[in-house]
Amino acid sequence: MFETFGIFGKYNGIQCWETIDKLVQHLQALEKTVYLDSASCHDFPQTRYDVEIIDRDHMAKQIDVAIVVGGDGTFLDVARSIVDQKIPILGINLGRLGFLTDISPKDMLNTLDEMMQGSYESEERNLIRVTIYKDDEKLFDQLAFNDVVIHKTESPRMIEFETFVDNRFLNSQRSDGLIISTPTGSTAYALSAGGPILDPSLDVLSLVSINPHTMSTRPYVVSGRSMIELRPHADHCHGTANIICDGQVSCTISAGFRTCVTRHKNFIKMLHPKGHDHFELLRAKLHWGDKL
Repeated sequence: MFETFGIFGKYNGIQCWETIDKLVQHLQALEKTVYLDSASCHDFPQTRYDVEIIDRDHMAKQIDVAIVVGGDGTFLDVARSIVDQKIPILGINLGRLGFLTDISPKDMLNTLDEMMQGSYESEERNLIRVTIYKDDEKLFDQLAFNDVVIHKTESPRMIEFETFVDNRFLNSQRSDGLIISTPTGSTAYALSAGGPILDPSLDVLSLVSINPHTMSTRPYVVSGRSMIELRPHADHCHGTANIICDGQVSCTISAGFRTCVTRHKNFIKMLHPKGHDHFELLRAKLHWGDKL
């Protein structure tokens, strides 16, 4: 079923070499083809075997499945880069309990063996595409798996902007910013800002304001087919703001810029061990049901 594997590590993540070493040895012993991502594994110590380290774009055209060794941040980075190749992805978690990297190193070899025998679960998650224009010139075009955030810069002043949904005016607000989140990202920054937890199977986007000036500004959920547009208020925007995708890729905007957010055309396919339960993950991560 799966014959060619691509392994992605954590940037500057020497602590993940032992885990990657075990994966490579196990997969090669099963006569599987293994590649390592050159961006994150370029200094991987190859001492016991020969494994090819290749460019991520080139590798994405050859592999059947992507294995991410790291944390949720690493998973976000890899997911954005391979989504258009429609490659399934699974995550080996090296840090704290992850929402995306949900397989522990002690279970990973047994989990891989079961997956190669067809025993696994899969789901599709939506991503969002963020394009920024100035006077109809496209200046920025990136993807986000968790969220895109418009956020004030270091200035203590609030930013003022207008939000449109499908070319219809939604509201004008003064706040520290706005989080536009996928269901995957609803348990990240959006949750800490008071947003709803969205089931990952939903095709929706949530809009969650960050410290709004008025108490009447509340989280709002729209269809995943919607087009959301943010415009700094022309009369009251005298500084700059940042647009940040997944906390990793950013662009600075000011008056006259338009930021358009839509669902990306392709979904990412995530693989999980048989019996994976998202509710169980939520209970563990959010400590639901813990005795006080």
